[in-house]
Amino acid sequence: MRKNKTCAGFTLVELLVVLMIIAVAGMIAAPRVADIRRTIRFDTITDQLLNDLRFARRSAMDLNRKIRVDFTGGVNYAVTVADTGERLRERIYPAESAAGWEITSVTDPLFFTSRGLPQDAYEKPVGGVIRITGAGRQREFRIFMATGMIR
Repeated sequence: MRKNKTCAGFTLVELLVVLMIIAVAGMIAAPRVADIRRTIRFDTITDQLLNDLRFARRSAMDLNRKIRVDFTGGVNYAVTVADTGERLRERIYPAESAAGWEITSVTDPLFFTSRGLPQDAYEKPVGGVIRITGAGRQREFRIFMATGMIR
């Protein structure tokens, strides 16, 4: 009896077809993945800004001192104790700032008094909207002049 020798496997053409399908699928998916990444990054940065603004207000009341929030360009900002210059928080996002993301504030710098109330550099009470834009999106936070609450 004679044995039939057959080899199971793929031909070069079959492998090339599979690689082409994978490449086309990757080209379709890559922009969507990048958009999702930018959206997640935007949400992360805006949530951090909201938390840091609330932190600045709380710190002013806890430390019984005036706290300063400086928006230093793009989406970068720093939270400091006004009279000592002690830096409590600093956020620097170079890639996003270079891409045109930005924070628009009711006043720059923004201060919180020891009672947690917002004011400008001339010690006038302020309230209004802080807006952050980037990745084709926009988010706003409202600071209430009478209470200092941030939503």
